[in-house]
Amino acid sequence: MIIMAMFAIGFQNVRAQDAPLKIVTNHPDFKIKIKRCAASGNTVIIDLILSNEGVDDVEEMILWACTTMEAIVTYDDQGNMYKCGSNLVKVANSKEFSDHDSGTFQLLSGVPIQLSIRIDGVSLSAEQIARISLPFNCQNWGLTSNKPVKINNIPIIRNY
Repeated sequence: MIIMAMFAIGFQNVRAQDAPLKIVTNHPDFKIKIKRCAASGNTVIIDLILSNEGVDDVEEMILWACTTMEAIVTYDDQGNMYKCGSNLVKVANSKEFSDHDSGTFQLLSGVPIQLSIRIDGVSLSAEQIARISLPFNCQNWGLTSNKPVKINNIPIIRNY
């Protein structure tokens, strides 16, 4: 009986820690891959590859980092939330991260584009991003802050 209880408790802990990565884009042609999620001190960089699997180009897409109505919201596995002032975005070959938005960019059919998100002030004990909500606005695909892209369970790589 004790062995079964130990097994059950151990199994629950493994399942909680090894939750699978989950990406919900809210459009079947919109695909996102995680290229990396790496930390240096309290700063985490998440590099994403965005792609349009449809036949039509998307001419105008924007990601809001922080405005009065829309913002990237990030949660770590330690229960911390990072919102305005913590999340910054950069698209493709932009030189600097923005604390406001990604700027309008195209998502051409079959042509991937890189998006980077910098999260400042992340707890040193955080091992994963439990959830990040990305308020993309794209009229072609009906994406708004009311239907943000959600990515769950992104492991953070730390070099100690």
